[in-house]
Amino acid sequence: MNDRIYYSREAEARATRERAAAIVVFLALGLGIGAALALLFAPKSGDKIREEISKTMGEGIERGGEATNSALKQLSKDLNDLRKSVEDRLESRR
Repeated sequence: MNDRIYYSREAEARATRERAAAIVVFLALGLGIGAALALLFAPKSGDKIREEISKTMGEGIERGGEATNSALKQLSKDLNDLRKSVEDRLESRR
């Protein structure tokens, strides 16, 4: 895809970082323009849209919190199991 010749790994890494940064900037810009156009041409009033967005975001945050708590509980359990397994192996080597 890229036929450039780089004279150092640093130059190649810098070019890759610059390319990634440009992609992120243009993606964010596109999302912003798309969101603005969607709101501009929306069939509902601004108040109704803001209310729906607020409700949807609140529900999403609540579901995300529940999922995070569940994942943290599982991670804690797995970490305790791993710790016990490591301690048992260390103890068996002594």
